[in-house]
Amino acid sequence: MGKVDHALLTNFASNLSDYFLLLEDHIHCAPKFVGAISLALSAWKELPWVILEFAHLSISGKVFRTSDLSHLTKDTSTHLFLSEFHLLLAQNVPIHFSPSVFHHTADYSKDRVFGESDNPAATVLTDMVSILAMIPQYAYTLNEEGYSTLDPLKGNYLTVILDRPQRVTQIAVLTGSDKEGRYQLQQGQVEPGYDPQEDPRGCTRCALLGPLVGGYLDQIVFSEKESVEELSCIRLLVLASQESWLLIRQIKVWTEPEEEEK
Repeated sequence: MGKVDHALLTNFASNLSDYFLLLEDHIHCAPKFVGAISLALSAWKELPWVILEFAHLSISGKVFRTSDLSHLTKDTSTHLFLSEFHLLLAQNVPIHFSPSVFHHTADYSKDRVFGESDNPAATVLTDMVSILAMIPQYAYTLNEEGYSTLDPLKGNYLTVILDRPQRVTQIAVLTGSDKEGRYQLQQGQVEPGYDPQEDPRGCTRCALLGPLVGGYLDQIVFSEKESVEELSCIRLLVLASQESWLLIRQIKVWTEPEEEEK
């Protein structure tokens, strides 16, 4: 599809709905992709964003607000314009969900695969009340254990403080029971932290990675700088009090391999 075709399509779609999903030909859709996108849009409804990306593809899998579609008619190549579109409307970094829900039918390798998480050494702190002899560290341990608390309050947090700064490429946070989906964090967000401090332990600068969607977050980490910025903290923040159990089942972290010294 050429630039003129995209312009005609976006102009036609601008009055049909609140959101617009851009897909090209020969794209395979994952099961229940509509529900996955709908949940994400609901979670991001009150947050600033320009493009939500649901695939590791240059054009397909991007969701826009239809109110922004008029900007896509600019006289620039589609690939180039889309790569800079979020910057044009002041979204500093891409917002990219993982795993992808769209793949090119001829080449699944276009989806980035990070393999298993490695969870570098870290200390986990929280201001929530621990129960059942569970410690916060259980949420970060890559096994079947998790961390439980009761009646979390707005402003409560659980923070992973890395022993040393790492180039983190992806973060996943899973809350709730594995089978029934109960005990999820109903409203929460994940914040990467930078510039560690000792008293109180934590980071002096935090950014929003994204809200939990159905008690779950799995996103690629981007930096406002050209290279991946070293990250020192990962904070899970409770956005609204809830009168129920909360199970933080697992926090997964993927890092860039360190370059070997010559």
